[in-house]
Amino acid sequence: MRNIRTTKFILSTSFILCASFAANAQEKTISHPLVDNNYNGTAWALATVLLFAFGGLIYVFSKFSALGKEDKAPASVGQRFARLNAKFFTKAIPLEKEADHLLDHDYDGIQELDNSLPPWWKYGFYFSIVCAVFYILRYHVWKTGPDPEQEYNTEMAIATKQIEEYRKKAGDMVDEKTVTLADAAGIAEGKKIFQSNCFACHGQKGEGGVGPNLTDNYWLHGGTINDVFKTIKYGVPEKGMQSWQKTYSPSQIKDLASYVKSLAGTNPPNPKAPQGDPYEEKASTNTAAKDSTSVAKK
Repeated sequence: MRNIRTTKFILSTSFILCASFAANAQEKTISHPLVDNNYNGTAWALATVLLFAFGGLIYVFSKFSALGKEDKAPASVGQRFARLNAKFFTKAIPLEKEADHLLDHDYDGIQELDNSLPPWWKYGFYFSIVCAVFYILRYHVWKTGPDPEQEYNTEMAIATKQIEEYRKKAGDMVDEKTVTLADAAGIAEGKKIFQSNCFACHGQKGEGGVGPNLTDNYWLHGGTINDVFKTIKYGVPEKGMQSWQKTYSPSQIKDLASYVKSLAGTNPPNPKAPQGDPYEEKASTNTAAKDSTSVAKK
Protein backbone atom coordinates (compact mmCIF):
# COMPACT_ATOMS: atom_id res chain seq x y z
CA MET A 1 0.00 0.00 0.00
CA ARG A 2 2.83 2.35 0.81
CA ASN A 3 4.33 1.84 -2.66
CA ILE A 4 0.98 2.52 -4.27
CA ARG A 5 0.48 5.68 -2.26
CA THR A 6 4.01 6.81 -3.09
CA THR A 7 3.42 6.21 -6.78
CA LYS A 8 0.15 8.13 -6.72
CA PHE A 9 1.84 10.99 -4.91
CA ILE A 10 4.67 11.18 -7.48
CA LEU A 11 2.27 11.03 -10.42
CA SER A 12 0.04 13.70 -8.88
CA THR A 13 3.08 15.89 -8.26
CA SER A 14 4.11 15.40 -11.88
CA PHE A 15 0.74 16.66 -13.09
CA ILE A 16 0.86 19.65 -10.77
CA LEU A 17 4.37 20.57 -11.90
CA CYS A 18 3.37 20.21 -15.54
CA ALA A 19 0.41 22.52 -14.96
CA SER A 20 2.68 25.04 -13.27
CA PHE A 21 5.02 24.93 -16.25
CA ALA A 22 2.08 25.70 -18.52
CA ALA A 23 0.90 28.58 -16.32
CA ASN A 24 4.42 29.99 -16.23
CA ALA A 25 4.66 29.73 -20.00
CA GLN A 26 1.42 31.68 -20.30
CA GLU A 27 2.89 34.62 -18.39
CA LYS A 28 6.02 34.84 -20.54
CA THR A 29 6.07 36.26 -24.03
CA ILE A 30 7.66 34.02 -26.62
CA SER A 31 10.35 35.98 -28.37
CA HIS A 32 12.14 35.30 -31.60
CA PRO A 33 15.01 32.81 -31.18
CA LEU A 34 17.26 35.07 -33.24
CA VAL A 35 16.70 37.98 -30.85
CA ASP A 36 17.19 36.39 -27.43
CA ASN A 37 17.13 33.07 -25.58
CA ASN A 38 13.86 33.37 -23.62
CA TYR A 39 12.11 30.89 -25.85
CA ASN A 40 11.46 27.94 -23.48
CA GLY A 41 9.03 25.74 -25.42
CA THR A 42 11.55 22.94 -25.85
CA ALA A 43 12.56 23.01 -22.19
CA TRP A 44 8.91 22.92 -21.12
CA ALA A 45 8.15 19.90 -23.30
CA LEU A 46 11.29 18.07 -22.18
CA ALA A 47 10.52 18.69 -18.52
CA THR A 48 7.00 17.31 -19.00
CA VAL A 49 8.25 14.13 -20.65
CA LEU A 50 10.91 13.60 -17.99
CA LEU A 51 8.41 14.04 -15.18
CA PHE A 52 6.02 11.50 -16.66
CA ALA A 53 8.88 9.10 -17.38
CA PHE A 54 10.11 9.45 -13.81
CA GLY A 55 6.64 8.76 -12.41
CA GLY A 56 6.25 5.77 -14.71
CA LEU A 57 9.56 4.29 -13.61
CA ILE A 58 8.64 4.70 -9.96
CA TYR A 59 5.36 2.94 -10.63
CA VAL A 60 7.06 0.02 -12.39
CA PHE A 61 9.67 -0.40 -9.67
CA SER A 62 7.01 -0.29 -6.97
CA LYS A 63 5.10 -3.01 -8.75
CA PHE A 64 8.28 -5.01 -9.18
CA SER A 65 9.15 -4.83 -5.50
CA ALA A 66 5.59 -5.68 -4.46
CA LEU A 67 5.44 -8.86 -6.52
CA GLY A 68 7.90 -10.66 -4.30
CA LYS A 69 5.85 -9.94 -1.18
CA GLU A 70 2.62 -11.48 -2.40
CA ASP A 71 3.81 -15.01 -1.66
CA LYS A 72 5.00 -16.40 1.60
CA ALA A 73 8.23 -17.60 -0.01
CA PRO A 74 10.36 -14.81 -1.50
CA ALA A 75 10.31 -14.73 -5.29
CA SER A 76 13.44 -14.64 -7.39
CA VAL A 77 14.28 -11.76 -9.69
CA GLY A 78 13.32 -13.86 -12.70
CA GLN A 79 9.97 -14.75 -11.22
CA ARG A 80 9.28 -11.13 -10.33
CA PHE A 81 10.09 -10.00 -13.85
CA ALA A 82 7.88 -12.71 -15.36
CA ARG A 83 4.98 -11.59 -13.19
CA LEU A 84 5.66 -7.95 -13.95
CA ASN A 85 5.76 -8.72 -17.65
CA ALA A 86 2.45 -10.56 -17.43
CA LYS A 87 0.76 -7.81 -15.43
CA PHE A 88 2.25 -4.65 -16.85
CA PHE A 89 3.88 -5.18 -20.23
CA THR A 90 1.67 -7.83 -21.84
CA LYS A 91 -1.10 -8.74 -19.38
CA ALA A 92 -1.67 -11.83 -21.46
CA ILE A 93 -4.26 -14.39 -20.41
CA PRO A 94 -2.62 -17.50 -18.87
CA LEU A 95 -2.67 -20.56 -21.09
CA GLU A 96 -4.80 -22.54 -18.69
CA LYS A 97 -7.51 -19.83 -18.80
CA GLU A 98 -7.55 -19.11 -22.54
CA ALA A 99 -10.56 -21.38 -23.12
CA ASP A 100 -12.68 -19.13 -20.93
CA HIS A 101 -11.82 -16.04 -23.01
CA LEU A 102 -12.31 -17.33 -26.53
CA LEU A 103 -14.73 -15.33 -28.66
CA ASP A 104 -17.41 -16.82 -30.87
CA HIS A 105 -15.56 -15.83 -34.05
CA ASP A 106 -14.30 -18.92 -35.84
CA TYR A 107 -12.26 -18.67 -39.03
CA ASP A 108 -11.49 -22.12 -40.44
CA GLY A 109 -10.95 -23.45 -36.96
CA ILE A 110 -8.99 -20.43 -35.78
CA GLN A 111 -10.66 -18.66 -32.84
CA GLU A 112 -10.07 -15.17 -31.53
CA LEU A 113 -8.76 -14.71 -28.00
CA ASP A 114 -10.10 -11.74 -26.04
CA ASN A 115 -6.75 -10.50 -24.74
CA SER A 116 -6.52 -7.09 -23.14
CA LEU A 117 -4.37 -4.37 -24.62
CA PRO A 118 -0.86 -4.26 -23.13
CA PRO A 119 -0.86 -1.87 -20.18
CA TRP A 120 2.15 0.01 -21.50
CA TRP A 121 0.23 0.72 -24.70
CA LYS A 122 -2.83 1.94 -22.80
CA TYR A 123 -0.72 4.14 -20.52
CA GLY A 124 1.06 5.54 -23.56
CA PHE A 125 -2.32 6.31 -25.11
CA TYR A 126 -3.47 8.05 -21.93
CA PHE A 127 -0.23 10.00 -21.89
CA SER A 128 -0.81 11.13 -25.48
CA ILE A 129 -4.26 12.39 -24.44
CA VAL A 130 -2.71 14.41 -21.61
CA CYS A 131 -0.13 15.83 -24.05
CA ALA A 132 -2.93 16.71 -26.46
CA VAL A 133 -4.73 18.64 -23.73
CA PHE A 134 -1.60 20.61 -22.89
CA TYR A 135 -1.01 21.18 -26.60
CA ILE A 136 -4.49 22.62 -27.09
CA LEU A 137 -4.14 24.84 -24.03
CA ARG A 138 -0.68 26.08 -24.95
CA TYR A 139 -1.10 26.68 -28.66
CA HIS A 140 -4.83 27.37 -29.08
CA VAL A 141 -6.09 28.70 -25.74
CA TRP A 142 -3.22 30.48 -24.02
CA LYS A 143 -1.40 31.06 -27.35
CA THR A 144 1.98 31.01 -25.60
CA GLY A 145 3.55 28.95 -28.37
CA PRO A 146 4.04 29.60 -32.08
CA ASP A 147 1.55 28.21 -34.56
CA PRO A 148 2.80 26.30 -37.65
CA GLU A 149 2.94 29.47 -39.77
CA GLN A 150 4.95 31.30 -37.11
CA GLU A 151 7.29 28.32 -36.75
CA TYR A 152 7.78 28.29 -40.52
CA ASN A 153 8.57 32.00 -40.62
CA THR A 154 10.95 31.64 -37.68
CA GLU A 155 12.79 28.72 -39.29
CA MET A 156 13.01 30.57 -42.59
CA ALA A 157 14.48 33.61 -40.80
CA ILE A 158 17.01 31.38 -39.06
CA ALA A 159 17.90 29.70 -42.35
CA THR A 160 18.31 33.08 -44.06
CA LYS A 161 20.65 34.26 -41.34
CA GLN A 162 22.64 31.02 -41.53
CA ILE A 163 22.95 31.39 -45.30
CA GLU A 164 24.22 34.95 -44.89
CA GLU A 165 26.77 33.86 -42.31
CA TYR A 166 27.87 30.99 -44.53
CA ARG A 167 28.28 33.26 -47.51
CA LYS A 168 30.44 35.61 -45.45
CA LYS A 169 32.67 32.73 -44.42
CA ALA A 170 32.59 31.05 -47.82
CA GLY A 171 33.50 34.17 -49.76
CA ASP A 172 37.13 33.07 -49.98
CA MET A 173 36.27 29.47 -50.83
CA VAL A 174 35.52 30.16 -54.50
CA ASP A 175 37.81 28.97 -57.25
CA GLU A 176 37.77 28.84 -61.03
CA LYS A 177 35.26 25.96 -60.95
CA THR A 178 32.73 27.44 -58.54
CA VAL A 179 32.99 31.18 -59.17
CA THR A 180 29.89 33.10 -60.22
CA LEU A 181 29.30 36.71 -61.17
CA ALA A 182 29.44 39.13 -58.25
CA ASP A 183 26.63 41.51 -57.41
CA ALA A 184 26.73 45.27 -58.04
CA ALA A 185 28.69 45.92 -54.84
CA GLY A 186 31.25 43.29 -55.78
CA ILE A 187 31.65 44.74 -59.27
CA ALA A 188 32.24 48.15 -57.73
CA GLU A 189 35.00 46.67 -55.57
CA GLY A 190 36.44 44.97 -58.64
CA LYS A 191 36.54 48.32 -60.44
CA LYS A 192 38.67 49.78 -57.65
CA ILE A 193 41.13 46.90 -57.95
CA PHE A 194 41.23 47.26 -61.73
CA GLN A 195 41.94 50.99 -61.59
CA SER A 196 44.69 50.40 -59.06
CA ASN A 197 46.62 47.63 -60.80
CA CYS A 198 45.24 46.66 -64.22
CA PHE A 199 44.86 49.94 -66.07
CA ALA A 200 48.57 50.11 -66.93
CA CYS A 201 48.24 47.18 -69.32
CA HIS A 202 44.55 47.21 -70.20
CA GLY A 203 43.72 50.93 -70.13
CA GLN A 204 41.58 52.93 -67.75
CA LYS A 205 38.38 51.75 -69.44
CA GLY A 206 39.58 48.31 -70.53
CA GLU A 207 40.27 49.49 -74.07
CA GLY A 208 43.61 47.68 -74.13
CA GLY A 209 47.25 48.72 -74.33
CA VAL A 210 50.07 46.36 -73.64
CA GLY A 211 47.37 43.88 -72.76
CA PRO A 212 44.33 42.97 -74.87
CA ASN A 213 41.10 44.90 -75.20
CA LEU A 214 38.61 43.71 -72.54
CA THR A 215 35.51 45.39 -73.96
CA ASP A 216 34.98 43.39 -77.16
CA ASN A 217 33.87 39.78 -77.51
CA TYR A 218 37.32 38.44 -78.39
CA TRP A 219 39.31 36.56 -75.75
CA LEU A 220 42.71 34.96 -75.76
CA HIS A 221 42.13 32.59 -72.83
CA GLY A 222 38.35 32.20 -72.63
CA GLY A 223 35.66 34.72 -71.81
CA THR A 224 33.47 32.97 -69.24
CA ILE A 225 33.59 34.14 -65.65
CA ASN A 226 35.44 30.92 -64.84
CA ASP A 227 38.05 31.58 -67.53
CA VAL A 228 38.59 35.20 -66.53
CA PHE A 229 38.92 34.21 -62.86
CA LYS A 230 41.47 31.55 -63.78
CA THR A 231 43.46 33.94 -65.96
CA ILE A 232 43.65 36.55 -63.19
CA LYS A 233 44.43 33.96 -60.53
CA TYR A 234 47.29 32.16 -62.32
CA GLY A 235 48.32 34.89 -64.75
CA VAL A 236 49.94 34.36 -68.14
CA PRO A 237 53.69 34.52 -67.35
CA GLU A 238 54.79 33.87 -70.94
CA LYS A 239 52.95 37.03 -72.04
CA GLY A 240 53.97 39.19 -69.10
CA MET A 241 50.82 38.92 -66.95
CA GLN A 242 51.60 38.02 -63.36
CA SER A 243 49.59 35.76 -61.07
CA TRP A 244 47.44 37.68 -58.59
CA GLN A 245 46.46 34.83 -56.26
CA LYS A 246 49.05 35.87 -53.67
CA THR A 247 48.03 39.52 -53.84
CA TYR A 248 44.25 39.22 -53.71
CA SER A 249 41.87 36.83 -51.99
CA PRO A 250 39.57 34.58 -54.05
CA SER A 251 36.62 36.88 -53.31
CA GLN A 252 38.60 39.90 -54.56
CA ILE A 253 39.59 38.03 -57.71
CA LYS A 254 35.91 37.18 -58.17
CA ASP A 255 35.01 40.86 -57.94
CA LEU A 256 37.75 41.80 -60.37
CA ALA A 257 36.75 39.10 -62.86
CA SER A 258 33.12 40.23 -62.60
CA TYR A 259 34.12 43.82 -63.32
CA VAL A 260 36.10 42.68 -66.36
CA LYS A 261 33.03 40.80 -67.58
CA SER A 262 30.92 43.93 -67.09
CA LEU A 263 33.13 45.84 -69.55
CA ALA A 264 31.83 43.87 -72.54
CA GLY A 265 30.18 46.15 -75.10
CA THR A 266 31.12 49.44 -73.42
CA ASN A 267 32.90 50.67 -76.59
CA PRO A 268 35.57 52.95 -75.09
CA PRO A 269 37.52 55.36 -77.34
CA ASN A 270 40.65 54.13 -79.11
CA PRO A 271 40.08 50.42 -78.54
CA LYS A 272 42.84 47.97 -79.32
CA ALA A 273 42.30 45.61 -82.25
CA PRO A 274 40.57 42.35 -81.41
CA GLN A 275 42.74 39.42 -80.28
CA GLY A 276 41.73 35.82 -79.85
CA ASP A 277 38.59 34.00 -80.91
CA PRO A 278 34.96 35.12 -80.46
CA TYR A 279 31.83 33.11 -79.84
CA GLU A 280 28.34 33.76 -78.53
CA GLU A 281 27.47 32.53 -75.04
CA LYS A 282 23.79 31.71 -74.62
CA ALA A 283 21.91 33.29 -71.73
CA SER A 284 20.88 31.14 -68.78
CA THR A 285 17.69 29.18 -69.37
CA ASN A 286 16.49 30.27 -65.95
CA THR A 287 16.23 33.95 -66.88
CA ALA A 288 14.56 35.97 -69.57
CA ALA A 289 17.68 38.00 -70.21
CA LYS A 290 18.97 38.41 -73.70
CA ASP A 291 21.92 36.45 -74.98
CA SER A 292 25.16 37.80 -73.58
CA THR A 293 28.47 37.89 -75.40
CA SER A 294 31.16 35.38 -74.52
CA VAL A 295 33.90 33.36 -76.18
CA ALA A 296 35.27 29.89 -76.36
CA LYS A 297 38.68 29.04 -75.11
CA LYS A 298 41.36 29.42 -77.70
